[in-house]
Amino acid sequence: MNPNKLVLDLETQNSFADVGGRQNLRLLKVSVAGVFDYETGAFRCYEEAELPELEARLAAKPEIIGFNIRQFDLPVLAPYLKTDFGSLAVLDLMEEVVRFTGHRVSLNSLAAATLGERKIAQGLEAIRFWREGRMEELKTYCLDDVRLTKNLYEYGLKHGELLAETNFGMDTVSVPARWHAGSEQGTEGISGILAQAHSERRTVEIDYVSAGVRVGETCRKKRKVNIYRLTNQYLEGFCHLRGDVRSFRLDRILAAALTGERYETPSSSIIHSGISS
Repeated sequence: MNPNKLVLDLETQNSFADVGGRQNLRLLKVSVAGVFDYETGAFRCYEEAELPELEARLAAKPEIIGFNIRQFDLPVLAPYLKTDFGSLAVLDLMEEVVRFTGHRVSLNSLAAATLGERKIAQGLEAIRFWREGRMEELKTYCLDDVRLTKNLYEYGLKHGELLAETNFGMDTVSVPARWHAGSEQGTEGISGILAQAHSERRTVEIDYVSAGVRVGETCRKKRKVNIYRLTNQYLEGFCHLRGDVRSFRLDRILAAALTGERYETPSSSIIHSGISS
């Protein structure tokens, strides 16, 4: 793994109520910014006056990993720094979850579903720590959020998925971790292999993360598929694992590989099964 990565989380001096709403993010002001630096293997918390030291680290253009950082942390941090965040690679775990669930989740619920862990406090408590001068408690809280985010990132790296609660915690769905180890193919590489498999009528093996899971199974599994129809978003074909025609979301495919097996495409009346995975 490239060590030039930072896991980032920050806390603020003010709440949204204090600054007149979410449109005034820049007025929240940073109390502390916590990071885990993969280059040093160390956690560190920067106080407001120490943010130039964080900017010096950002000069090396690390990938920034966080939770809701595009919509919160980076805009709040921006007034303090000259760094162009647009020039940095950013992995926002919140964006990955929203892509597949259609709604936002909290760091607390994502960590609970995936890791079986929860936050040690809530955001408004962090503001109270700041106002009462309880800096060590504030730093402990911030760095624990960094730790949870780091552990979620590494869980996805290892397992290829995260678990997110939906319907107010009544259901759990799997979210593909597109940064997982072995994801070097990338979206374009996977799309190219699928297109070749479809064109040449060759069975393809896909590493696929289902949204739901059957009892006794995992969400992520390898499947051999004969592709009957391929679009920009889905493929439809015969799944050897299920013995039936299934529909697969392309953005849930972590990897794809051609096999030496060939197949014939059946008539259109057989293809339309109405079954999805």
